[in-house]
Parts: sequence; structure tokens; C-alpha cells
Amino acid sequence: MSSFRWLLCAGLGLILTACSPAPEPPPPAPESPPPPTPTVSVTTLHHGLDVSSHSGTVEWPTLVQAGHSFAFIKATEGIDLKDPAFDGHWRQMKAAGLVRGAYHFYVTEDDPAEQARFFIANVALESGDLAPVVDVEVIGHGTPPGLPDRLRHYLDTVESHYGVKPIIYTSANFWDQHLTADFGDYPLWIAEYEVEEPRLPAGWGAWHLWQWRGDAEVPGVEKGADLSRLNRDGAGVDLSTLLIP
Repeated sequence: MSSFRWLLCAGLGLILTACSPAPEPPPPAPESPPPPTPTVSVTTLHHGLDVSSHSGTVEWPTLVQAGHSFAFIKATEGIDLKDPAFDGHWRQMKAAGLVRGAYHFYVTEDDPAEQARFFIANVALESGDLAPVVDVEVIGHGTPPGLPDRLRHYLDTVESHYGVKPIIYTSANFWDQHLTADFGDYPLWIAEYEVEEPRLPAGWGAWHLWQWRGDAEVPGVEKGADLSRLNRDGAGVDLSTLLIP
């Protein structure tokens, strides 16, 4: 082959190679499915605590390492007060692997429907979270008559939204003075300190949770926390009602 023909053929080869479509990249490897969310069982829950912004800084991984299996944090109060630490605590608790719950401090003077809507707007509960809590422990000076009916309206609204009965937090002394024995079908979180067994409010045959110590020094909580335990020995106590299915 003459040098001219060789150069011509070589040039055509380069042109054809340049004009040829680039080979398609191999298809991406299929993404691995996310790991399944661990199923939370009430059998894993034993001792826990509750905090609010007044507790200061909370080191959630430290609490998990110390054996705390669940915690409640204050979310809302009345119709317009959101705990400033709630959002941060809520995310950090989940990241630490702690079973988390949120409570609403019920203001007896405020409209129950507005209180329920305010809590719902600020708390997104997921499967495996603890059922919502209503903290009823103080009577305001402007409280109108009919507190049992208004509290029932709050509870019905919250239950309709989340699909579970809310947990009622109270003390026997307060409840028996201001409310009635018609709420015994709700899970009970009773508060009473320095006793071997808490006294039950009218209407309940057993407690589900017992806040047995208040304002305790807890490693990992800057300014202290309240301590609670589950009732694993109470006859007829269905602890599964404490979790969002």
C-alpha cells in the first residue's frame, strides 16, 4: 500500500472512530434496601425518665448506656406554649435508640379542643413511639365547671388522631379532688414519691407507669429528671397499650 493510501485509510479510521457513539455505561447497581426499623416491644421497656427544657442539656446516648429504655419529654402546654427543647430532644432520642414519648401539660382554663389541636400540630408520633400523654395535675384559678367533660373532649380528639388511647399522668390526691372515676379505661401514669406502692385514683384497678422519684440527679441530665418504671406485675395491666402500633 502506498504511503498516500495508507494515510488516507488511517485518517478515515480516525474519523470513523471519533464519530462512533461512546459505549453506554453499565447500569448502576441496584441500591440496597434500607435496614428494617427494629420492632419495638414493650418487653424491652423497664426504667425510664421524663424531662423538659428545665432539665438543661441531655446526653441521650449516655442515658441509653446507663440502662434507661424509654423517656418522655414535654412537648406543649395549654394552647400556645411549645417547649423550646422539644424538637432537638425528639430527634436526638430517636438517633440514640431510646423509645420516646411526648406529653402535653393540660391547662384546665384553656379550651380542650384547641389544646388537642396544638399538641397534634407539634408532635408527629411513629410506630414504636410511646402513646401520647396528657399531664393533669394543676387547677388554674379561672377553671370553669365541667372539667371531666372538657378533659374527655381533649382525650377523644387526641385518640381519634393517633389511633391509641392517651396515657393519663396524674396523682391520686389531685384526681380524686377534681375529677371522676370514669376514666379507668385509659393507661395510667401515676406520680407518688417515697412510698412502696402508689395509691390509685378512683376508677383504676392498677397503674401502668409509676413516677416514683422526682427531680433526681441522673448522669447525662444537666439539672435532673423524674424517674419512672413499668408495672410488670400488675394483674390485668396491658402494657402493649403504651406503644403506637
